[in-house]
Amino acid sequence: MKIVVYTSAMLSLMVVLTCLSISSADGSEMMDSHRAKNVILMIGDGMGIAQETMARIDKAGWNLPRYADTRLYMDGMDHTGFLRTFSANSFVTDSAPASTAMATGHKTNNGVIGQDATAIPGLRDGRNLTTILELAEKAGLSTGLVTTTRITHATPAAFYAHVDNRDNESEIAEQLLTSGVEVALGGGLGYFIPTDSISPLGGKGKRADGRNLLENATSMGYMFVYNGTAFRELDINATEKLLGLFENSHMEYELIRARSSDPDPSLAEMTEKAISLLSKNQKGFFLMVEGGRIDHACHERSLENATMDTLAFDLAVGKALDFARRNNDTLVIVTADHECGGLVIQPENLESYEGGSVMPVFGSGTVEIRSPRCDFLVEMEEATHTGTDVTIRATGPGASSVYGLMDNTQVFSVVKEALGL
Repeated sequence: MKIVVYTSAMLSLMVVLTCLSISSADGSEMMDSHRAKNVILMIGDGMGIAQETMARIDKAGWNLPRYADTRLYMDGMDHTGFLRTFSANSFVTDSAPASTAMATGHKTNNGVIGQDATAIPGLRDGRNLTTILELAEKAGLSTGLVTTTRITHATPAAFYAHVDNRDNESEIAEQLLTSGVEVALGGGLGYFIPTDSISPLGGKGKRADGRNLLENATSMGYMFVYNGTAFRELDINATEKLLGLFENSHMEYELIRARSSDPDPSLAEMTEKAISLLSKNQKGFFLMVEGGRIDHACHERSLENATMDTLAFDLAVGKALDFARRNNDTLVIVTADHECGGLVIQPENLESYEGGSVMPVFGSGTVEIRSPRCDFLVEMEEATHTGTDVTIRATGPGASSVYGLMDNTQVFSVVKEALGL
């Protein structure tokens, strides 16, 4: 009989090695608890703390006893912090530099996408910045973009495009096709076809150069779909690359979408389909999901649309978290690029807090006018972005890096480190 004697040093080493070798849901081994195979970054455009609160109130049916126990899917995530959103040239950012910061780790100026702060919006290019999506593609991971805005709009564009003006969406559409992204789902079909053409959805194209990028896309191996029926019938096993453009411009607000006889896919459906396709890559994937029209509803001071689109975004978060629970090698991050509207949840009865409901108002976009006789506010037609911090939540390997007060540039670092890029 052979007796093996372990020293305390040997036992300590065995404990360390055991802790580092963690089995994932699919049986593979993760050698580092901070290393992720997949990352899903979810951005609620314009979604501040008040928008999240209103989503809970609505989910509870505006019922106070029920509200006490009401939670969003994002509320169950393991780590929470706050994100500062300022741009290189303004306390109040727009989506272009905010998303560029998260995609590249660098601040830039309002209106600029994927270039550094030497860029002058609409006048001069800056230095192109490398995005997390580009790093993931270079490493052999699959990548995807899902949004309810145009796929060429500021937030998704920041992960693949480099322009000095966020409004150059025809150029941005070209850069999408050269980015290598495997899945792109959202609106913006008009920027893929020429002005003298009619899209499959019935609208005119927006490309002045006469190019039909849909032809380019199909020749590059993309499966192209433009309605909910074709999307839902899609065979993922027979699809390697997917381009889904469901509206000529932005996708409909959730309230309108859900009432359609042949509805466009919801954000949750698009998220689930993207994950199914991207997860076929054994090396892993990076996916960005944007609830983009929360911002638009807040600009319009439409509480109902802002709330319903926040809830639709949260359903998509639920799909991402479901996947992460089955695959513990997946990091999910949920945040916002900025707050929009300055939403204030005040009491319905301004004389007394008790016994009444709430009366939410969008406070931004107002200007104080002083005169000898009185002070009063003039309300702009649209509410504005604000400079307030937003929440950031994370679950999965690398999530412990999300805590306290963070800068939006740190999102890039968290994702990069988690994926080992």
